[in-house]
Amino acid sequence: MKVASKYLEVTLKLKVNEGKAHIAHSDTGVKFLGVAIKSSHTEIQEKKLNAFKKKVKQLTKRNTGGNLAVVLKQLNPVLRGFVNYFKIANVSSKLKVLASWVRRRLRCIQLKLWKTPSKLHRRLKQLRYKPPFKSIKMKSWRNSCSPLAHYAMPNSWFEGLGLYQIDKVETGVLASYY
Repeated sequence: MKVASKYLEVTLKLKVNEGKAHIAHSDTGVKFLGVAIKSSHTEIQEKKLNAFKKKVKQLTKRNTGGNLAVVLKQLNPVLRGFVNYFKIANVSSKLKVLASWVRRRLRCIQLKLWKTPSKLHRRLKQLRYKPPFKSIKMKSWRNSCSPLAHYAMPNSWFEGLGLYQIDKVETGVLASYY
């Protein structure tokens, strides 16, 4: 620590904060600005992921009463900002998981807005699926990942509505150079 502090303060003319500075091995990772930098890769800190999920949960409550376009208008800047900040890290697999989770929350909102299974069934008939369809609870979180909800609201449907596709963003060190 003394050698590193001397080098930083004398050679580079930087001020070292003794309270925050510490020596860490790259295998355990150095946490800096929301990213854990490890010897082979970088990743998002868990507390930053939890804060992001909390923010998305606030924006995608089922009792907001607004339609999906209003929710997407509020949600897209949050998604875009999070992804663009952390796209330097190797997070493509995490972003795929987060994207499916966000779409599930949006499916849950849309199911609640449709109110009755008959509206879901009407949507499925419009997409040329053949009845009979099961009747599902429209307010259930569990049913937001049911096959009927996926058929009625595929991922391409959300793309057509204007949802920012966080799982399509290139991530990693090379992505920032292109």
